[in-house]
Amino acid sequence: MLNEIAFERFLSLFYKKGYNMSELHKNIPFFLQMINSDIESYLIKKLATYQDISYFDEISTAYKHPLNAGGKRVRPLLTLICAGAFSGEAGIETARNSALAVEKIHTYSLVHDDLPCMDNDDLRRGLPTTHKIYGEAKGLLIGDALLTESFKTIAQTSLNRPKYLSFLINELSEGSGVRGMILGQWLDISYTNRNEVTWEQMEIVHRNKTGKLLGTALSLGFLCGADHFKNEIPETKLFELNNIIKEAGELIGLSFQIIDDILDATKSSEQLGKTSGKDEAQNKLTAVKLLGFDKAEKLAASYTDRAKLLLQSLFENTHIINNNINSIYYQKMLLSQIELLLDRSK
Repeated sequence: MLNEIAFERFLSLFYKKGYNMSELHKNIPFFLQMINSDIESYLIKKLATYQDISYFDEISTAYKHPLNAGGKRVRPLLTLICAGAFSGEAGIETARNSALAVEKIHTYSLVHDDLPCMDNDDLRRGLPTTHKIYGEAKGLLIGDALLTESFKTIAQTSLNRPKYLSFLINELSEGSGVRGMILGQWLDISYTNRNEVTWEQMEIVHRNKTGKLLGTALSLGFLCGADHFKNEIPETKLFELNNIIKEAGELIGLSFQIIDDILDATKSSEQLGKTSGKDEAQNKLTAVKLLGFDKAEKLAASYTDRAKLLLQSLFENTHIINNNINSIYYQKMLLSQIELLLDRSK
């Protein structure tokens, strides 16, 4: 359960007339601690089952390496806060498995992205990439393991409405599969070294490669929150609202990717925790190359603004369905966190 002192602080802020953004940001480490604690707890339980397997030490260490490497934890963070935005503390607790699952999916994608057959990167989150330590073949297997385990993790979610479990699994599959992240990666590879590609085409790439999984992160949070609504939403209405929140996530993903392109072109490897200048070295088409810095920054801001408007409309749409006393606090926190993602370039 959420730490009671922290939760009381949330409630005390709720009763204030306004919300101090710095106060909202100060509570983000609490969620990051929750995410990292869940990852560590999962690893302890999981690795205990490997005791009778030969080479236990190596596979357990290799499996832990990419998950324990840290990172911003953007996707699980959005899942948890989004769940809170619709059902407060109860929604957050229900969403913890979903948050862990989406972080495994993201981490597996990074492990595979870094392989010699893809981006051939040596550095990730400030540490040597998985394949640099264990070799390409074992790096591939670790990515496969993370992908597979993500579905087991989300399948163990305890819900008030069991039928929602199929919704969660479907969203995770859609966002990470051939209708989402995999498609985006495929298109990205296909467009490399092609100079005639337009930004409109690259937008499709980034909407799938980055946006779909961020949409999934918000969708999982929304569904876990909706599981606690006093009155169940008709499925047609539930899916309508879910599509709105996924669109918001995809817009956030587009903004996120543009900011990443800007950072790759302007920051050092030490500042980024990964190899900088990679896009230019691989002759990849980016927002910076196609639009220039100023237009790229403005476009990222417009995507963020559109996402926030969609989320605000969604909060207004559901406030009658769910009158949770502290949901408004998390709604403010979610919007604030989205704004922070845009500020990374400043």
